[in-house]
Amino acid sequence: KEEFINDISGGKPLEVEMAGIEYMNDDPGMVDVLYAKVHMKDGSNRLQELVDRVLERFQASGLIVKEWNSVKLHATVMNTLFRKDPNAEGRYNLYTADGKCIFKERESFDGRNILKVSLMHILRAYQENPRIEKGLGHRELVVV
Repeated sequence: KEEFINDISGGKPLEVEMAGIEYMNDDPGMVDVLYAKVHMKDGSNRLQELVDRVLERFQASGLIVKEWNSVKLHATVMNTLFRKDPNAEGRYNLYTADGKCIFKERESFDGRNILKVSLMHILRAYQENPRIEKGLGHRELVVV
């Protein structure tokens, strides 16, 4: 473990909770990605500090190119970006959900079953997808 991990965590598991739903789009009528908000149970920003420090290390070592300054902590619950249309013979379905009703029904989502994170694995996730070369691919930093 890097020293900064113990400095931030105090050498103890980080207690994380999921509460609330958000969407990654300006228009709730056209939602491709719906996610649960993730934060520390104690209200601190220690997890955010930890993943941002790991991001800095990855950037400094050349493992990733600096594309952003901070990691958005979230748990994806719906992603229609790569959903295939079985009738389109290999083409990707451009279906986008009308998230207004989904968001209204679940905006008070409470996933407060505590996740005890004792070991952090930071992975660079790449999806093999023909759409990536056209700039439509999806890449994210994942905390497991």
